[in-house]
Amino acid sequence: MCVFRVSKKTVEYSQFQKLNSFLFTVMWEYFTVVNFALGGVAVYLVYKLFGFDRRLPTALEPLDLPLRDFTLEELKKYDGTNVIPEHRNGKAIYIAVDNVVFDMTTGATFYGPGGPYAGFAGRDASRGLATMEIGSGADVWDDCEDLSQEQRNILQDWKEKFSHKYPIRGKLVKTKE
Repeated sequence: MCVFRVSKKTVEYSQFQKLNSFLFTVMWEYFTVVNFALGGVAVYLVYKLFGFDRRLPTALEPLDLPLRDFTLEELKKYDGTNVIPEHRNGKAIYIAVDNVVFDMTTGATFYGPGGPYAGFAGRDASRGLATMEIGSGADVWDDCEDLSQEQRNILQDWKEKFSHKYPIRGKLVKTKE
């Protein structure tokens, strides 16, 4: 007869064999393929019942607005603080760069009120971006003729970056005729 020491008790082999046989029987009886399938169905129903598969809200369809001309005065109202009807009654943010008006509304955390570039919202940001003077948007017409070639290159880089990321809404003009 074989003797095993289990948790400070001496158990004869026959008792150990009975315990092992009991565990095997329990596993065989209760962990069958049918029980696994029923368990899977139960887990799926709980998953559906508590809504763990809720989808994140999808982004709104992009606005299909016609291109238009903006004066500096018209551009001011697109600073992220005014409700704009053609923007689904949302607060739109437009910035002009080298006379091109970009819709920066999707970047509101950067360009909207309280953002690090909020000074550009509703303004011509050309000189500020070219000279890296953040937040110094122009309220008066600035043709940027006095910029150095390096500053012009920086301005073009910003314009190209924005054109790939943000929709163009029109162009900045000195006056409407």
